[in-house]
Amino acid sequence: MRSMNFFEQVVRCSPLLGPLLGVSVAVIGWCVAHRFNTARDRANKRNDMITQYLLEAYRRLEMAANRDDYTVELKIAFESALADIQLLGSNIEISKAIEFMKAHASKKGATIDQLLCQLRNDLREELELPPIDNPPTIFRFIHN
Repeated sequence: MRSMNFFEQVVRCSPLLGPLLGVSVAVIGWCVAHRFNTARDRANKRNDMITQYLLEAYRRLEMAANRDDYTVELKIAFESALADIQLLGSNIEISKAIEFMKAHASKKGATIDQLLCQLRNDLREELELPPIDNPPTIFRFIHN
């Protein structure tokens, strides 16, 4: 009995090569797609979480801004918003938060408007809303 050379062995196995190659490509494709989908889902979840935290920070800052009667709850909410911005904000947002805190600590007339404006613009960009040029206007009732 004569032994088969490599070419004859490949020809003899060729009916199996097509299905094996197809299954291999399918498995590799599924693995790659799964990895990309997982990375995309993780990035989307992270962006959603950051957007939600910064939106809440904006609301807490705005709620406490320009008031004459600061309650303990408002002060805590304000401090918490500044902490969230330092944790999850952009470099510009963090810089503006630090500028505000330094100005507030020096008692030289701190204003939160620049930070609110930056947060609003960044949040609008993340939510794919058009930018707004004018600064936020904070409405407060006058208590008699």
